[in-house]
Amino acid sequence: MAEIKKQVEYSEEIRKKIFEIEQELMKDHKLWDTDKRISEIKSTIRIFYKKEQKYLCSFCRKELSYISPSNCQVEHIVPKSLHPEFIFTEKNLCVICADCNHIKRNQETLKEIPNTLKNKSPKLYPRSSDAFLIVHPHFDYYDDHILIVNDEYYVNKSDKGNFTIGICKLNKKLYKDFQVDESILESEDINEVCNAFNNEKDKGK
Repeated sequence: MAEIKKQVEYSEEIRKKIFEIEQELMKDHKLWDTDKRISEIKSTIRIFYKKEQKYLCSFCRKELSYISPSNCQVEHIVPKSLHPEFIFTEKNLCVICADCNHIKRNQETLKEIPNTLKNKSPKLYPRSSDAFLIVHPHFDYYDDHILIVNDEYYVNKSDKGNFTIGICKLNKKLYKDFQVDESILESEDINEVCNAFNNEKDKGK
């Protein structure tokens, strides 16, 4: 079962604002961060998804800010810079923390990139989990893909989990100046949980 069960619903007023600015955003996605007309739209999206996500970041599962938007960023799961046609698509939206937002940025998350030279028709947003490289909160259950150890270390349980951990650098605490911190890797707690997980995985084969 997916983490996000409901999608944001735009009011008629918000839909009119989207209609007014959507074509401009398709040509220049950077307007998302600079155009004041988008403020109310972003606020609607942020308020809805932070409640739907129980104030947890979709990627690292850390707590989001209850008040300040600086640590509750509206996220385009498929990046708006690469796929501006999905900029207001409800299933392409969630909220994430400032760290994940800064690190993930505009990295591709789709498995297959549509060939727009051959197909000129409008692209539809993918409708299944299999279309994405990342753990997608509208299609995936987080715990099926990532194990969190001691509330701070991340172990992948699938290729999607591995991709998500890597694209968001979720295990950044394991590194010091881009070198692996061996003392953490030798921790009995993390090794015990990882071994237990691997043993359970082997039993299931």
